[in-house]
Amino acid sequence: MPKTNFIARTLPAKLLRVKMEQAPKSIESTKPKSRTMVLAAIIVVILVVVGVGVYILYRPSTPPPTGTPVTIWDNGPCSNDTTCGFKNNTGGSTLTVPTGTTVLWTNTGSLSHTVTACLSTNPGYSAPGACPNGPNSNTSVNFDSGTSGMIHGATFAFTFNTAGTYDYYCYFHPWMHGVIIVQ
Repeated sequence: MPKTNFIARTLPAKLLRVKMEQAPKSIESTKPKSRTMVLAAIIVVILVVVGVGVYILYRPSTPPPTGTPVTIWDNGPCSNDTTCGFKNNTGGSTLTVPTGTTVLWTNTGSLSHTVTACLSTNPGYSAPGACPNGPNSNTSVNFDSGTSGMIHGATFAFTFNTAGTYDYYCYFHPWMHGVIIVQ
């Protein structure tokens, strides 16, 4: 048999360039991107919520107020000035301090009390016995711990920047009096 040699021939370039028809992109091909964005948004929200929670749990606490101490005390019923009152570190109800001093009242009693300056504009001023010396002469200096009262352990601080004598009382127990003398 005769020998046949096959020689590979190259095809013309025209025949090699066959265009493949492309199918149009489906609408669903964009969904993975939108799902990814939603997932990313959820993760960001979770991280923000966790971050705020951690901040709230571990933020530094507010330091307790400081100042020259005055104790608000009572023996329960607080029916007169022998069963409740204000006392400073010497046991008296009058405290003398230099200008610029912060006075810190702390309620150690079992009842609610207030620290209210003797001014005619303050609640309870006209109660019998509330301000036996009348209103304070310096009416521009007003301090009041509030008519809701200070419960056991509560504190109230006020800084006296003006010299003078400041009488005060308890709104709930008007026979409780104290005096701050600022020099």
